[in-house]
Amino acid sequence: MTSESPSGPAALILGAAPRISVPIARALNQHGIRVDVASFQSEEAHLSSRAIRHFHRLPPRGEDQTFSQALLGLVGERGYDTIVATGDPSLAALADFYHELQPLVRVGCPSPSAVRRVLDKALTLDIAEKCGIPIPFTCMVESVEELQSVAPRLRFPLIAKPMKKGAASFRILYFQNLQQLSAALSSKAWGPVLLQEYCPGVGVGIEVLIHKGECLAMFQHRRLKEAPASGGVAILAIAEVPDAELLQRSMSLLRALDWEGVAMVEYRLDPSTGRSVLMEVNGRFWGSLSFPIAAGINFPYYYWQVLHGEKPDVPDRYRAGMRWRWTPGYFDSIQSIVFHRGARVGPQPSLAKELLSAVQIFPLAKEAVWSWSDPLPFAAEMYRMAKSFAANLFRSLFSKLIPAKLRTEADIYAKALPAARSRYASFRIRDAMGFRTATGEPTIRPENIHAILFVCYGNLMRSPMAEAMLKHLLAASGVDDVAVMSAGVHAVPGREAHALAMEVSRELRIPLAGHRAQPTTPELIAKADLILAMDLQNVAELQVLYPEAKQRIFLLSAYASGPGHNVQIPDPYRGDVKTTRECFSVVQLCLQNLAGELIAAHSKREAPVER
Repeated sequence: MTSESPSGPAALILGAAPRISVPIARALNQHGIRVDVASFQSEEAHLSSRAIRHFHRLPPRGEDQTFSQALLGLVGERGYDTIVATGDPSLAALADFYHELQPLVRVGCPSPSAVRRVLDKALTLDIAEKCGIPIPFTCMVESVEELQSVAPRLRFPLIAKPMKKGAASFRILYFQNLQQLSAALSSKAWGPVLLQEYCPGVGVGIEVLIHKGECLAMFQHRRLKEAPASGGVAILAIAEVPDAELLQRSMSLLRALDWEGVAMVEYRLDPSTGRSVLMEVNGRFWGSLSFPIAAGINFPYYYWQVLHGEKPDVPDRYRAGMRWRWTPGYFDSIQSIVFHRGARVGPQPSLAKELLSAVQIFPLAKEAVWSWSDPLPFAAEMYRMAKSFAANLFRSLFSKLIPAKLRTEADIYAKALPAARSRYASFRIRDAMGFRTATGEPTIRPENIHAILFVCYGNLMRSPMAEAMLKHLLAASGVDDVAVMSAGVHAVPGREAHALAMEVSRELRIPLAGHRAQPTTPELIAKADLILAMDLQNVAELQVLYPEAKQRIFLLSAYASGPGHNVQIPDPYRGDVKTTRECFSVVQLCLQNLAGELIAAHSKREAPVER
């Protein structure tokens, strides 16, 4: 990265969602503002546009200071005068480093305390209720026991959301009855979950730019189609004249939240009753941002002006009645119908009607990302959609034609390091033929073991549990001369243990709350006298990456007894609490045998020598 001499104002967009980042870049670019985009989320693809000067890939946010140093370094080196967020993770990052960023750049978000109030859905709804704004029946539960206490007040179908945006491994789930919800809560370790009544009707968005409590710009759209159809992101919408009551509610709420800047306040309107309820507040630029820009309300530029102390010249009206569509999202919704993807409320949508509707509305609506002068962002989104469709089609055919066990093997083979695939295939073929000695029996004598390394895929479940269990067993017997470590071949540094692993570890009274993932390294491998892998993929990859350690690499299950001896310990990552308990039970059995050998060897070392 090289520094550049300034040639006018420059802005950094944090987040690379094409529907949001590209309209912001184009809107600012038209006014001579140079724009860069930075992303720290691996799921966000590289973003290219004529309106975007550079794309920067930042390290993921973790426990260490790598991300903050990279972000602050980028801002300082490139000389940006403005930074704005495009999603909740980006907004949270700006709030977390608000005070460090302020001396360097104009930060496009309000105070950290205001951001926290908006990112906490329960708190937002609580403040809204105090403002007299109708909200859906909402409650928070964390366990089946808590669910039973609120069950008489629940109305189905209902929606489950993470208590805080981005805090769980799902965005939104629908449940038709108490049995479904109870089963999900008992098998998943989600943490606090918000339960909310399902409100039929259409989505209405009130978008505003608020500065010192004053509404400087406003826009309203109504969703004509959403993905999923039962309620989600807008894929077809129409611009409407602002509803005075909804606008007044929105301003009342944003003032109570002490909000500053842009926001979209979402409502659900039931046309049959006229009832409208608040759903949530998006405290940053939203997915349909290109819609108000096309209709005449340039939110990104107005916000840039406000951040620079200028008063924006906002038109009195915009093009009400204009239609807008997001074509990639539209085809994604069709894809969800074809492949029966995602939970639904209500009847299954008709594929024929959806396709006919698509043909009818396409010539009549403004495209979200398309531009004749800048076609690449739209083409890239459609390419990713085509890839997704092809992958889903392949998976669908594969699942129908290939036995489940073979599909699992194919998935593992595909996830393995390319250089290790043939070795893994060889192990599995020998295993299928009944040769259970692909990795051999541990040949290292217990008295020569002073350091043990447990290895799994991501260092999130099996290997950290093995590390914690063995440390617990050895400490209880007074063995303090054996170092115990864990790592993952594909580990992302700094990640916490999986939520299911933490839940079951608490049940076993060996908590993993302090665990942080680490990848295998030559230093860790060299330090270990014994390296114990969980499955044959781990073994194959370790042998390829560290051939010098081959004689020290074995399966942990070599220390099992009975029918589980020297077989794989499957990864429970995509399972539930039950599969995690079963996995940890096998790990515990192996470690009890291993600990017994180590404790006996320690006793011999500590025994007094007879003279």
